[in-house]
Amino acid sequence: MKRLPIAALSLALLLALALPTTGCGGGDGGTEPPSADGTPAGGSGSTAIATIDDLRAALERDHADAEWYPDITDITLETYLGAPVLTLHVPWTTATGDFEAQNRKQMAIVDALNAYDITVAPNHALITGDGTLHQLGGGGSNVLRMAEAFDLPPAPQTAEELAAWLETVYGPGGLVALGPDETWYGSLVSIEMGDFGSGANDVLMITTDAADDTATDVSLIVLALQTTGSPLVTNYSISTAGGGGVGGSAGLVGPGQAGWFYPAP
Repeated sequence: MKRLPIAALSLALLLALALPTTGCGGGDGGTEPPSADGTPAGGSGSTAIATIDDLRAALERDHADAEWYPDITDITLETYLGAPVLTLHVPWTTATGDFEAQNRKQMAIVDALNAYDITVAPNHALITGDGTLHQLGGGGSNVLRMAEAFDLPPAPQTAEELAAWLETVYGPGGLVALGPDETWYGSLVSIEMGDFGSGANDVLMITTDAADDTATDVSLIVLALQTTGSPLVTNYSISTAGGGGVGGSAGLVGPGQAGWFYPAP
């Protein structure tokens, strides 16, 4: 068993809707890695968005009558896995509510963002009321995929190698400098192979010391697992301190092919 440093953190659920977008894909399975073609999301004729206030003004001007517009409670600039992310906040929750309506609204928000040339940050995300993180897209000029921005280790093949990969890339002094509010890595307690009674020992078991009252950090753990490119992430389970947790299966891509865009040096 690989033991990792412990720190307090809150987490609960996992990434949810996977939507095809310009420049970046993400979500539940993470099966579609982002494209780094350097094309701004909105194209050559789109409105330039250089600040959060620019985006607020553009959305009010262009989408005040949209069904999703009143649901935008805040727009912030966050750091996730060390990458800058323009983040829209909504009150929906993934566990309750009208899934079809939420999906429809989220897709409409993606379309709205794609109509603009957003330079505030190379990544766009949505945070729901329960804290679940949804990647919405991204791209632009002078941006790199994680695999291009960092000299990443090879894809880990064992639980021990995966824990070492996360430490090398995201741990203290690692390749990626996490943001000041990123505490997901410090919540990891153990990483090992296990099973759910089948005896197959084929499930990647992640144990954290985190509480169950927010989903943002567990979303980031899922995304961090995807960035490893490890075949182990095709079947994983994440347990939280309160007895909750999530499980899932992520698509297999190379190290750093899933995840965020990073500004080019």
